[in-house]
Amino acid sequence: MSVTEFMRMFAFDPAKSYLVGVERECFLTEHGRISPIASKVLSHLNANSNGRSHCFGYELSACQLEDRVERPCELGELRSMLEMNEQDIQRAERELGFGRIHCGIAPEDVPLDHYPDPRYDKIVAAMPKEVLRAACRVAGIHVHVGMPDHDTALRVYNQVVDHFPMLCRVGCIGFDGRLDQYQVVVESLGKKVLYSERVMLFMKHLVNGAHHPPSYKNWGDFHDRAVTEGFVNDPRRLWDFVRISKHGTIEFRMFDSTDNLRQIWFWAALCLDLCRAY
Repeated sequence: MSVTEFMRMFAFDPAKSYLVGVERECFLTEHGRISPIASKVLSHLNANSNGRSHCFGYELSACQLEDRVERPCELGELRSMLEMNEQDIQRAERELGFGRIHCGIAPEDVPLDHYPDPRYDKIVAAMPKEVLRAACRVAGIHVHVGMPDHDTALRVYNQVVDHFPMLCRVGCIGFDGRLDQYQVVVESLGKKVLYSERVMLFMKHLVNGAHHPPSYKNWGDFHDRAVTEGFVNDPRRLWDFVRISKHGTIEFRMFDSTDNLRQIWFWAALCLDLCRAY
């Protein structure tokens, strides 16, 4: 695939410039335990959400539910859009009797059932069990900020990735101050420490820079990486915590799952401000 063909896969739209979108993931529970009931829950939501079924979707884990805002929106509209989704899900909870857990990482014994989708069938068939377990345990909040064109997206992306450590710090909730003692914790990786694996992962990245999203000289440079790492035909297979997404956005993926809509609004406002600054 040529650089031009690769660039055509990214749907930038000037009309959606600096509008925001949010995707929110959570774990589903039944009888108090995380359970692979996503198909049942989605079927109910799709039948009872008054034309808003596109606001709800699935993840690789059959124990997870994703909801997303109805459309890219101004920051001032975001809270009300998230509340509409929340009302639909709460109604389904009452009618079906399931529950939700919003956390960055699930317990180690989470079921490994994947959602019955042909794409996921292929992915899971080639995935080592320990990798599948990691994928099934992690949930988060993704924030999108719309970009008008390829050049703006690349320029903004190259600037916001410099803020990656700060974004990780504010995105991991419930462990105040733990990054200040990062070096000590990393040296204790072989010992029993009271930190979630998700937090440990973020801290390890910050110390050795292993997963700090790279900057790109130009779209040819981005294309070369896509060819080398195997996501040139499907940009969704780039898993960086900050990425240029095929939806024509800068996507921020480091935030823990939470049911606190004010917290989500704050994260979205932060990401929007960073993008607007450049």
